[in-house]
Amino acid sequence: MNSRGCNVSEDPQTICPSSSQLSAIDDLLLKLPIDLIVEIFSRLPLKSISRCRCVSKRWASFLRRSDFTELFLTKSLSHPKLLFACRTQRELLFFSSPQLQHPDENLSTITADHQVSFPFESVYDISSPVNGFVCIRDDLMLKDRKTQELVSVIWYDPIEKQHKVLAMIKRYDTVVYHQVLTLRGSGNLTWRKAECGIPHFPPNPDSVCIGGVLYYAARASAGGYMIVCFDLRSEKYSFVKFTEREKYFATLINFQGKLASLMAHPNPLFISGTSTSFEMWILRDPEKHGWYPRIFKLPPTWKDVVGGEELLFRGVTATNEFVLSCNCKSSSEPFHVYYYNFINEAITRVEIQGMGAFERGSIVGIFPNHGADVKLV
Repeated sequence: MNSRGCNVSEDPQTICPSSSQLSAIDDLLLKLPIDLIVEIFSRLPLKSISRCRCVSKRWASFLRRSDFTELFLTKSLSHPKLLFACRTQRELLFFSSPQLQHPDENLSTITADHQVSFPFESVYDISSPVNGFVCIRDDLMLKDRKTQELVSVIWYDPIEKQHKVLAMIKRYDTVVYHQVLTLRGSGNLTWRKAECGIPHFPPNPDSVCIGGVLYYAARASAGGYMIVCFDLRSEKYSFVKFTEREKYFATLINFQGKLASLMAHPNPLFISGTSTSFEMWILRDPEKHGWYPRIFKLPPTWKDVVGGEELLFRGVTATNEFVLSCNCKSSSEPFHVYYYNFINEAITRVEIQGMGAFERGSIVGIFPNHGADVKLV
């Protein structure tokens, strides 16, 4: 019988330790050097950290130390994952799988693990994850204003080490009001106004944060296409012009620390097995609206590997691989992720297994370079 009133089962995770055991466990933290303890715990998976925080108050306090959480995130980002988001008619599901660092052309399958599911009925789009946070846009009508809707983007301020949310209130397809919210672990959350000098239509789902600046593509109410730049620290807007309308529909990515726009031809939205090249426009000088192009010629093997699939650009890894995939999954067909290394022109197709919860026709969002943040556990 357990003296603390907990039900004891064969699962060791559900056995509650006695007072003497808790004391011995707590003493362990006091006897070992802090640096050693931090290093040991940083090697555990995220779910194990969550369980360890339930051992005692001392363990919970230690595992929320800033030096530990920052080290854990750094190690997680050094071994990034692919995050998969699936929106069905009833719920939103998240899976993750290891992201290939140096894809092997002979590797054909990899297994994705189910992370979490939420009941959702009207998901419009999902923003890229930021240190474990994901912003879900569902076009929910504001209760007190029937003509207005809410569009939100989340990002991380690397200087202040804070997560913030930029909310844009739109009316009749034009953003009319901008607000910023800093996410804190405790205390009141208060929205504050951000001034925007150029009214514009709501942004595309794609947004990229580079060097403390949030970028997204938009169309000005007065006409013309542009990149909207929002400085995370000053919370001020600036704008970069597009020279061609097609770039508005291209995919924005972080390419070697610079904003870049990826686009295939003839359809800028996707690339197929019949494509022979794609182009990337890199933002060289935001103040002078300077873009310069880079053309990527696809090797002859591209057609054989991709076949008849129509692929979307998902991003680029730190090891110079563009990540691509189709947008929908049929329950009767395997789901593939493609890695294209533009240095050695190698193409790797990987079948993703373990996502049986996906339904026919469900929309998949894929986000490379995902890292786990234990501050959110």
